[in-house]
Amino acid sequence: MKVYFGQIYVEPGIVFPFSHLFQRRLSREVTSRVKPSMTFVEKYGIDWELMFRISAKTQIDEMEIRGPSVYKADKDVEYVLFLPFDVIARSECVPKSALRFLFNGFCDVLRQLDVDTADVEGASESIIGDICSDATMFE
Repeated sequence: MKVYFGQIYVEPGIVFPFSHLFQRRLSREVTSRVKPSMTFVEKYGIDWELMFRISAKTQIDEMEIRGPSVYKADKDVEYVLFLPFDVIARSECVPKSALRFLFNGFCDVLRQLDVDTADVEGASESIIGDICSDATMFE
């Protein structure tokens, strides 16, 4: 199962400066650590992909998850993860805070699909640290 990340921001001026290189790296990191569950395969199929769209909203205190949107022609299941912009903006380290919310959000979705998240959760702090120390991950 391939897992992809993209970004779409709907509120003017409310963005996180993650680059396209970040999206590709996070996609590789997560894809290499998860396998499709029987629940996912039975519901969608073995050759379907999972897309997480990163977004943000003001005036929310917790992550909001929307979806799934199912695109049969593309064999694609998509969720939108709305990060709580105001909460993250007040944090000591904005990139780490945003990434922790992001990991919690997509891991919640994976668990709902009965995907084993132990490997990705176990590596999350290492992945977050590596991303935050790499200037190419940000625009």
